[in-house]
Amino acid sequence: MKTVLILSQPNDLHAAAVTEALTRRGAEAILWHTSDFPSRATETVSFVGKQRSVRLRGLELDVSEQSIHTVWNRRPTFVLDGLPLHPADRPFVEMGCETFRRALFDTLAPRAFWVNPQHAITRTSKLRQHQAALDVGLEVPDTLYTNDPKEIRTFLREHPGQVIYKPLNMTAWRDDERYYMPFTSALTEEQLVADELLQAVPGIYQVRVPKAYELRVTMMGRRAFTARLHSQETQGGRLDWRRAQEELRMEPFELPAEIATQCFELMRKLDIVFGCFDLIVRPDGRYVFLEVNQAGQFLFVEDATGLPLLDAFTEFLLQGSVDFDWSPDRVTLRYPEVKDAALQRLRTSFERHVAEPEGTWYEGSRVQLPFASSA
Repeated sequence: MKTVLILSQPNDLHAAAVTEALTRRGAEAILWHTSDFPSRATETVSFVGKQRSVRLRGLELDVSEQSIHTVWNRRPTFVLDGLPLHPADRPFVEMGCETFRRALFDTLAPRAFWVNPQHAITRTSKLRQHQAALDVGLEVPDTLYTNDPKEIRTFLREHPGQVIYKPLNMTAWRDDERYYMPFTSALTEEQLVADELLQAVPGIYQVRVPKAYELRVTMMGRRAFTARLHSQETQGGRLDWRRAQEELRMEPFELPAEIATQCFELMRKLDIVFGCFDLIVRPDGRYVFLEVNQAGQFLFVEDATGLPLLDAFTEFLLQGSVDFDWSPDRVTLRYPEVKDAALQRLRTSFERHVAEPEGTWYEGSRVQLPFASSA
């Protein structure tokens, strides 16, 4: 029996659905609620003589690394909220947990197949993606990564009315009344804040690319599953399709072999084996690379297009190979078949395990589950 270890947290529907799918395939799927650390779980690495061992213990968790065949490095985290810490001690505790976790993930299960390797995740920045995309021959928009107000203003003047702003990380924050999530936005010089604020926060300033439509390409090893996103038909999603998911029309799409090869080569350069690519197809037919999310969502694509992504991803994890054997003619499992069971798993996990205070996130849009705390 193959053992698949899934690193995630209680709010993750993808982790719950894949756990359910693997279980139905007869595999041992271990969902490691990494957010239980350090308050409800212990993680130990010991060296005795020349032998090294790892033990993970917590609620519904007792794992040694020798039993692990595949690791899905989905969305690991740790949570300090709720611990009886003096505010002055919190930075020390946080640094200790972060340092230990980084070392643990760097060395855990070295013979297992990782989706994706921890060292690759920590290095897959937008800047590195941009350079790697150019190296493999993909077209990329003219872009400025900076906190220099002079550079920003010059860039805006050189491309009047054609610049968009993106954050370096899709990180949400909140005040006493509401949550905030930055999306891709059009930007003019008149909209800029004071220079000292611009300098405080590095950002991405990019020339807007005309769109015929967009593509969401889910890469699993050497396989590409592509959906065409008719974002330009929407009212709210022309700049960022994540703003208009409820009205967004999608359909399966055949990615040209040349573009697929370039995407595979980009993954090789980044040392990842799974990624969700965002591409633009211009009105003149040219393909433009935007980014690849190494922990991207894909169940919403199956819901909208019928592409058998859950079935393929389950086999990808079970076989633990970039050249996994799978065919659309042999699909035995569909996401709608496991959705209710996955939601029940999610509900149970949320009730029993430590959740991140901000709830769950879905492709940049906050989804408040009916059983999740709004605190």
